[in-house]
Amino acid sequence: MALFNDCIEVRRAQLVTDDYGKHRDWDNQTVVWSGMGAGVPYRRAWKAEESTRETALNRATLYLPGNVAVDSSDRILFQGNTWHPEGEAWKWKLGSRQYTMIQVKLVTK
Repeated sequence: MALFNDCIEVRRAQLVTDDYGKHRDWDNQTVVWSGMGAGVPYRRAWKAEESTRETALNRATLYLPGNVAVDSSDRILFQGNTWHPEGEAWKWKLGSRQYTMIQVKLVTK
């Protein structure tokens, strides 16, 4: 098990409705969880074919202590970047301890 020595924040924004429909109000986001966790970035970034896209996709697995409620629309601050969850968080126990595992992605240029 990796050491829990990475600062991680889970941020959430309310769904608001305006003249253009519904969207997340990221200007008024709130921190729903903040603490020390373990982040394991994958070694290589996947890069799309350069003729069609100019971005790279990085992925990581984050481990948080406790039963953390993470929504698929949340944003996660890790290593100074804003990551996006992929799928649902996975809750698991190891003896009397509880953990939350999240697969996240980061799109960069």
